[in-house]
Amino acid sequence: MQVDSFQAPGQAARAYYQREGVVCLRQVIEPRWLECCRKGVDKSIAQPGQFFRDYTSAGSPSRYTFEFWAWQNNPELRALVLESSIGSLVAELLQADRLIMLMDQWLKREAGSTNAAPWHHDEPYFDFFGGRKCVVWFPLEAMSLLEGLTFIGGSHQWGKLYRAQNFAEREPFDGDNQPYHETEAFTEHQDRYLGWSMQPGDCVIFDFRTLHRATADQTALDRTLRRMTLRYGDDDVLFKPRGSWTEELSTHLQTLGQRAGKPINCELCPVVYPPSTSAAAT
Repeated sequence: MQVDSFQAPGQAARAYYQREGVVCLRQVIEPRWLECCRKGVDKSIAQPGQFFRDYTSAGSPSRYTFEFWAWQNNPELRALVLESSIGSLVAELLQADRLIMLMDQWLKREAGSTNAAPWHHDEPYFDFFGGRKCVVWFPLEAMSLLEGLTFIGGSHQWGKLYRAQNFAEREPFDGDNQPYHETEAFTEHQDRYLGWSMQPGDCVIFDFRTLHRATADQTALDRTLRRMTLRYGDDDVLFKPRGSWTEELSTHLQTLGQRAGKPINCELCPVVYPPSTSAAAT
């Protein structure tokens, strides 16, 4: 399952990403930003915000937690979002003239936890439609193949959307999900499985429609792991409330001035490429 990886988001990496819907880039995130993440995650755990979630399943001996949209009230994560070169890296991969950070999110799976992400893709979980959207996912500790993610190469081109589900209960969220397909085991696609062992500084970038899951699934791991994700979109991404399962997110964005059916224009989703003059000067 360990396959090709790249040192930069050049032509070969772009071709791989366009074909597979995911690409692994080696040593592209600087150590100082990894340390920012570690400190930022610790602060979020100590003082969780509105979008902190505990998705520990019943019977699990350890916790599976995450928080998103933490960057505005977290100096370390704010620096990561606004000052790091990750946005420029993604813009180069997507060949985008302008790039928006749609959401930051950290995840922590404690040693012994039997909770993890099941098969899913990100598109049905959020109110972002159209355009080019991707996720940058990177570990804060060295990670074996088993401790990472498994992707189904090319699944972003299937033209299907699968129902969003609660990761703790592994049941679909309440709401009208009729346009969506039921999630499968996808065992018939094992020949397209992709995954990588990773070191701090490595990342995977994947399309919002690329199917993926935690490789270990519900097998307990013997150590605690922290991961960071940043979600990005180009100028063609529109905000549209998707359904009852995203209502809290939709309402929050609209309270901040985001208009339904319009391009992303909200302080919570800043433009990160081209980098602003103020950010570039820091």
